Amino acid sequence: MGVNKKCPRCGSTKTQLSTERSKHGFLWLLLFGVFFICWWLIKACVALMVLIYWDWWFALIQKSRGKGYVWVSKRIIENRSKVYYCHNCSHNFRA
Repeated sequence: MGVNKKCPRCGSTKTQLSTERSKHGFLWLLLFGVFFICWWLIKACVALMVLIYWDWWFALIQKSRGKGYVWVSKRIIENRSKVYYCHNCSHNFRA
């Protein structure tokens, strides 16, 4: 993204985008690992359907127009939240 977000605390545009990923331990893996794998497989199937029925067609349409396309199926699989960091006041905020 070319436009920087404004910090809600100080109003500065000197912000940096980073991604946040949750981390779990071994006990979480033992208790919820099977459910997590099932959930990830469901998300992968939905992303594959979106890729087949939506993304390819819109990518071809946008390419014929000479524009780029942001893949929706990639956002379904990654599921990362965007966190911004302000360099002036050191405030972290989500947008």
